[in-house]
Amino acid sequence: MAQAENSKMLIYKRILLWSLVILGMGVIGFLSSQTAPESNGLSGRTIRALLPLFMPDFPAMSWAEQSEIVAGLQSVVRDAAHVLTYFLLGILCMAALLTYEWKMKNRIAAALLIGAGYAALDELHQMFVSGRAFELYDIGLDCSGLLLGILIAVVLYRLTIRVKTYAEEG
Repeated sequence: MAQAENSKMLIYKRILLWSLVILGMGVIGFLSSQTAPESNGLSGRTIRALLPLFMPDFPAMSWAEQSEIVAGLQSVVRDAAHVLTYFLLGILCMAALLTYEWKMKNRIAAALLIGAGYAALDELHQMFVSGRAFELYDIGLDCSGLLLGILIAVVLYRLTIRVKTYAEEG
């Protein structure tokens, strides 16, 4: 009976984790579907919302001064968004793949293949969005975030295993 319950819980866990992977891909796809002006506007609004946390005098600046700072940060923020979204996707993919009894190198390879494949498809998709383009540089950013997320997930997984083993022995 316990075996059947564990098997059922594993299925639910996999459904939840793969659903989160698909949701993450959906968010990335939604953001990539924005036209260039929409995407620039979102980046600008995000910068304007966050900048007062790092530059307390930002709200007191003139609109022209603010716009100059925002324009200067657009590229950095957009690059960081690529890395961050794929970092999260890497963690989600790896979390889902860790529920399988595969060798770790195969899990990592599968997570890389899923994430990098999606990054390439996402860039291809952008060729059909007004003002957007296929950028190899963006795929590089995506894959760096993906790899970092996968590595963090693997490290946390191995630490968890060690803590459980230590607790059982001690």
